[in-house]
Amino acid sequence: MAITKLDQMFDVLKSKTKKRLVAAYANDAHTIEAVGEAVDKGIVDGILVGDEETMRKVCGQLGIDPGKFRLVHEPNEAKAAVAAVKLVNNGEGDLLMKGLVSTDKYMKAILNKEEGLMDPGAVLSHVTVIENPLYHKLLIVGDVAIIPLPEFKQKVAILNYLVNTAKLWELRNPKWQ
Repeated sequence: MAITKLDQMFDVLKSKTKKRLVAAYANDAHTIEAVGEAVDKGIVDGILVGDEETMRKVCGQLGIDPGKFRLVHEPNEAKAAVAAVKLVNNGEGDLLMKGLVSTDKYMKAILNKEEGLMDPGAVLSHVTVIENPLYHKLLIVGDVAIIPLPEFKQKVAILNYLVNTAKLWELRNPKWQ
């Protein structure tokens, strides 16, 4: 079944092996609520990295049991991003999520040549999946903000990311524009 609505992805994800999501500097309600919802849906196990006292306080304010997460205490924002990346590199996590950490500190941890997540020669990009209620299918968009003028090699990498995403969403004949 091809996914045509974002809600359908949860059914597909529930049929796959659960991933371990690591949230870097998860000291805010938005991050904790999002990870908590994914845990409740049964699609991830959540690991929150940040100031443990703050994360517990936010959980309490949201009425979320902090026991549903693995909490990793690292109160320093930059160090929390590094610790989250390290958990993924050590095989303790599968997915990395940005929490309250500033983008520059988050990207510095990811792009660190010795301890980051990027393979040598890899192209950093992103894929966005958009559901428009006025359109009959999902839109999969690549790199709307990372590489302003991609070179050919980068364009190929971005296209491959889009193709892989389309395959994950079970789209058989995507149209490229």
